[in-house]
Amino acid sequence: MVTRTESAERPACRIGLDLGTSAIKGVLVRADGLLLKTAERPIRYDRPRPGWVEADAEQELRDVTAVIRELATAAPGPVDALAAAGAAGSTLLSDAQGRPLTPAINWMDRRCADQPPPALAGLTAKAVRQVTGWPCLDAFPLAQLAWLLEHEPERYHAAAHVGMNTDWLLFRLTGNWLMDHSTATTMHLQDQTRRCWHKPYLERLGLVETQLPPLTHSGAPTGRLTPEAAAATGLTTDTVAFTGCFDHPAAARAVGVCAPGQLLLSCGTSWVGFLPADERDSLLAAELLCDPFLSKQGGPWGGMFSVPAIGPVIHWYVDHIIAPGEMEPWRIFDELAARGTPGAGGLTLDLSSPPRQIAAEPAQVARAVMEGAARALDAQLRRLREQGFRFTRAVLVGGPSRSPIWPGLIAETTGLELAVGSSYAGAEGAALLAGGAVGMPAPGGPHDD
Repeated sequence: MVTRTESAERPACRIGLDLGTSAIKGVLVRADGLLLKTAERPIRYDRPRPGWVEADAEQELRDVTAVIRELATAAPGPVDALAAAGAAGSTLLSDAQGRPLTPAINWMDRRCADQPPPALAGLTAKAVRQVTGWPCLDAFPLAQLAWLLEHEPERYHAAAHVGMNTDWLLFRLTGNWLMDHSTATTMHLQDQTRRCWHKPYLERLGLVETQLPPLTHSGAPTGRLTPEAAAATGLTTDTVAFTGCFDHPAAARAVGVCAPGQLLLSCGTSWVGFLPADERDSLLAAELLCDPFLSKQGGPWGGMFSVPAIGPVIHWYVDHIIAPGEMEPWRIFDELAARGTPGAGGLTLDLSSPPRQIAAEPAQVARAVMEGAARALDAQLRRLREQGFRFTRAVLVGGPSRSPIWPGLIAETTGLELAVGSSYAGAEGAALLAGGAVGMPAPGGPHDD
């Protein structure tokens, strides 16, 4: 039987997006899961004051639609569905028509650093983690909204909608507000076990539930594209947008890290480990970030640890010492690391510290950077093993997965049996969520780009 949208000549396709910290990545996949094309655009930030990190929401929408349009032009058949995974969301206020009232305040923004706003007085990180799954009091939307309430009350109280860049993008594509439970976790306003907005936190912020998007599961249909969105993306009003999830659970779906004992290592701006676990309490006790993951279907929760902001430090060493001014710095990085001696001639680098000039051969610095990253991961894994977690399988995704040297160093340092997954795993996981409602097969395992 041939459906309206699929035939032997024109197979149906899906688009998955990964709204990362440094780039918007997208994939076009066929209904049977075959990857057809990838595309990406850098994310542009404004830094109007020290520690502030903001983005123009309308510019991000233009970049998202440009990625979608590039993918759509390569589709051999109709694009039935799309979905987006995202890095921890950016706080965004808008009016009733979805017009932004503020810039999108990024998760890296430090305007509240070590100074939780007055609306959060009396809260502890432990209490917030118990309710929401995440523990942040001076970053992410809970803190950023409290800051806006204190410093920009007129604009704050004018907002008809309070959310993040992710649900705002869905609204601009479909005309409907909706947010999945995984994405909502990063807002720190959701009661994660009851799967509803946590009224005591809304009351602290002077908000009502109607100002926030309705909550639903990942992979829920949000609506068909509006005529305006269809024209901007090169798709049609038959294309349905689906809710996504946080980026690391999306990548875990794509590479098949879906059961306790498995581990995803996702390496980008931060290096993050994602591990499924049967019990939410075990993740909270280990002070991991907690995601609903597959728990609504009776499956595991997801826990995450991070080596935060390691990516920019690595970039600094590549740009300033290892391969300054080179057209292909990452290829040179790999070549030099391969020539560096094990142990980097005694040079050790703590990548959690600010980068520094080093009087050493670039090959030894390259080797020391790779070994330093592997040691930072190993320290986190040792801590988890001491708390009873065991890993039988690990998959590496992100930029280092493309290196011929780095995966071997990580495996040697951590003792993990390591497979290499796609650097577009987050976007591929989003495509699975889009396709799940229309027949896309479940993920298999790790694969190459």
